[in-house]
Order: sequence, then structure tokens, then C-alpha cells
Amino acid sequence: MFASLFFAATLLFILLLMIICFCSSVLYWYESLNNPIERISAPKPGIFFCLFHYCGILASYALGGVALGMVGPLLRRNPALKTEPPETGGAALPPLILIHGIYHNAGSWLYLARVLEKAGYPVSTYEYSSFSPMDEIVRDLNEHIATVQWLGKPILIGHSLGGLVARKWLAEHNGNNRVRGIITLGAPHGGSKTAVFGPGDLARSIRPGGSLVASLKKLPPLPGLPCVSLVSPGDNDVLPPSSLIPPEGWKLCLTPALPHFVMLFSPQTAAILLEELRAI
Repeated sequence: MFASLFFAATLLFILLLMIICFCSSVLYWYESLNNPIERISAPKPGIFFCLFHYCGILASYALGGVALGMVGPLLRRNPALKTEPPETGGAALPPLILIHGIYHNAGSWLYLARVLEKAGYPVSTYEYSSFSPMDEIVRDLNEHIATVQWLGKPILIGHSLGGLVARKWLAEHNGNNRVRGIITLGAPHGGSKTAVFGPGDLARSIRPGGSLVASLKKLPPLPGLPCVSLVSPGDNDVLPPSSLIPPEGWKLCLTPALPHFVMLFSPQTAAILLEELRAI
């Protein structure tokens, strides 16, 4: 009896997941085809790419579940835990602080953190609760950055909401003089319509016209600070695609057309990220 109920519940969960992913894919194509922009051109909606994109969204939910529930706590990194500074007097490469997106944790960086560490960068992950006030998240990020700065001026790398958290910290804590640069991946600079489906104040703040989005739009450019935004033309979570366009003075780099979360597991995205880090 228990086995039958478990099997039925599993099938129901899979069916529900497939429906949710289908709706996400339909919303992406609707927004991309009805709100075209030159800087982020949507791929042609051929049957093979549509199927690939849909499977990618399914994979992103599966990856997200594994990253959050199984390996997230194991991937927390903080080079500040070292008790002795490097013999050279400083790290050969600047430290990186990785900031995950909403409803995620350090597991988001399962792939990229390993790639960056292999490239020689000291990697630190900053975690926050997606139901905490933004002021508290930014304050805790400031404390985290302070513990890493003995390795040198860090570079902030934020995925999705993590990119906006980094931008808010830059504005409120003299960040222009405390970090070497900032790189965002799939950040909803202009907000996202899909945020209406997310629970909590943070999700409401990143709707188009939301409080966080509105406050960041008022900020002046950051002179002299390298600011890079990696954008996927296949991003299904930041809609419309025009919301992915970064502020004035930022460099926009297009990645392969991958879903919002899958871009974090792409070797092509990793290669672009490493290239921009070397430039910084």
C-alpha cells in the first residue's frame, strides 16, 4: 500500500513539474517573440531548439533540487577560515565572492566554483535566506567581504538576485573602493515578471517597478569599476528579456542560449567568465 502511494505521488510530482516547466517555456517564447530587442536576440523557435530549451528547464529544476537539498551545505567556501596569510604576502589572484540567486544556496556554484578554484582563484561563497530583509542581507554581505579582504580586493560574482544584492552593497558601503569589479550572471537588472510567482518580500522587490529595482535604477554609474553582465538569450526566469540589460557603463556579454539556472553549469559560460575575470 505504501509503495503504491509513493509511486503515485512520484508520478504526480513529475507530471506537475513537467507542466510548470512547460508554462515557463511558453512564457519565455511569448515574451521573447513579442518584445524583441537587438542586444539580446532570441533564438529561432525551431522544434529542436524548443525541445532543447524545455529539457534544459526541466534539468535546471532537477539540478536546483540536487544543489539545494543534497550538496549545498557541503559547498560553502570561505578562504578567510585560513589562519595564515600566503607566503607571497597576498594571493596571486584576487579572491572571488560568489552570491547565489533567490531560493538557492551555495549549491548553485557546484560547477563554477570548482572551475574557478582550478584556475587558481580563492573562492568564497556568501549565503543568505531568501526570506530575510534586504538590509540584513547587505549588512551580512559587508561583514563577509571584510573577512575576505585580507586576501586582496575581491571580485563580486552574483547570479540572478545575487547580482542585485552586490549592486546594492556597492552603493551603500563604498564598494567602488573596496572591490576590483563585479560580474553578474542572469541578473534581473530591470526586474522580472516571473517574480510575481515567488513568495516573500524579496520576490516582490524584483518585480518590474519593485522597490529594489526602482532603487537601483536611481544609482549613478560606477566610474572606474569594471562592471560586467553575462546574459543568456535563453533565460526563462528574467522576463521580458530587456530586463537583462545592465545599467549604463556596464559591459554586456552574451552566453549560449541556456535557461536561467543551467547557465551556471555551462563550460561555455565558464570560459566567458574566466576571460572577463582575467580582463579585470
